[in-house]
Amino acid sequence: MTNPILRRPLAQGVSFSALRDPKFKLNRLSVHFIVPLREETASDYAMLSLLLRKGCRSCPDFTQLNRKFDWLYGADLSTDVLKIGANQIVTFSVTTIDDRYTIGGERLVFECAQMLRELLFEPLIEDGTFDADSFEVERRYLIDTIEAEIKDKRAWAVAECTRLMGRGDPASLRKYGSLEGARKTTPQSAAAAWHTLIDTAGVEIFFIGSGDPSDAERVFADAFADRPAPCRYLPPRIVARAESVQEHTEYLQVVQSKLVLGFRTGERPPIGEQAAIRLAVAVLGGTPSSKLFLNVREKRSLCYYCAARYSRISAVMLIDSGIEHANIAAAREAILHELDDLRAGRFDDDTMKFTVLQMIGALKSVSDSAGASEDWYLNRILLGEMSTPQEEIEALQRVTRDDVVAAAQKITLDTVYLLTEKQGGGADDN
Repeated sequence: MTNPILRRPLAQGVSFSALRDPKFKLNRLSVHFIVPLREETASDYAMLSLLLRKGCRSCPDFTQLNRKFDWLYGADLSTDVLKIGANQIVTFSVTTIDDRYTIGGERLVFECAQMLRELLFEPLIEDGTFDADSFEVERRYLIDTIEAEIKDKRAWAVAECTRLMGRGDPASLRKYGSLEGARKTTPQSAAAAWHTLIDTAGVEIFFIGSGDPSDAERVFADAFADRPAPCRYLPPRIVARAESVQEHTEYLQVVQSKLVLGFRTGERPPIGEQAAIRLAVAVLGGTPSSKLFLNVREKRSLCYYCAARYSRISAVMLIDSGIEHANIAAAREAILHELDDLRAGRFDDDTMKFTVLQMIGALKSVSDSAGASEDWYLNRILLGEMSTPQEEIEALQRVTRDDVVAAAQKITLDTVYLLTEKQGGGADDN
């Protein structure tokens, strides 16, 4: 199948990708800055996603900036921080209606690209520093965001298990950095991080919509014209097999315990050969018809939730569950029993068929959203192996029962993380 996305280099380490589809009424333009994920710099880069959206030279305050986007037919500016493998990604996006819907023939693609360029290249930095008051407001927001992650006990348990499995690998770090890192960041360190980001980050620019990407491509080709060579995207460290099991228990005031089991799944296969392990994980615990959901949760009532997920970039499977404190041992045993059954091929054909259909439905929905399409191709660019949703659908349809069993037999338990009630009672609300 012909790849629907066209990707070409603009400058040193800068690529521009365009995906045009007439069904979209909006155009989405995004700039992704990709840097190595490091504890000492993560919070400074995360701060840039907050600070650069505050204004630029032509719109030096938030009110003027909002008026400018209102004039651009209500264009929407969004920023984000992502983590893909060992890479931290600082993202800036503008979404607006296509030029053909404007009243006076305005070139919205050009105007939005120019506005995004100004925000990125002409931030409100004076004498090597951001404004101290504005900086402190955004730093408080970053700290609150990190603390909110800690309060979400399910997400916290998964993140802690991932960190333990990483054993120091940058891929195990959190995308916003740590609370300590957020408290240490300063207006000066964030300004220095901006210079490093502009000069050395890998850059992936996406245009997804029904319009003509040419104006946006020209704007950013000019913006990055004299750029020095950037850093490379970092691959995660793949550990094919667990030689021993590490166990860690953390005690907090929680209503229900969180049990997370981390597994190695063998060497990461090429994208075209990943369908078997992805299907094995889904049959085990990725859908409402999965073994974990039907047997551990529904039939035996051993947990409130129990789900398996596969990370294609690190070749890791995580199973996370919320359970009554008294059911910890029984739930763990039941989860591992279902995995043993999968390895032995003890699952019916209907389960596999229904799982394939659900996965195909999810893959078909990727192209329904500009954001989902962008996420899809960004992940594959960082994997270094391009594929379309349709190609992965076709790969899924070729997987046999024996393929699923063979993939499951490579799965080995690496880490057991348990978050359970603090001795002496008392509980948080989650």
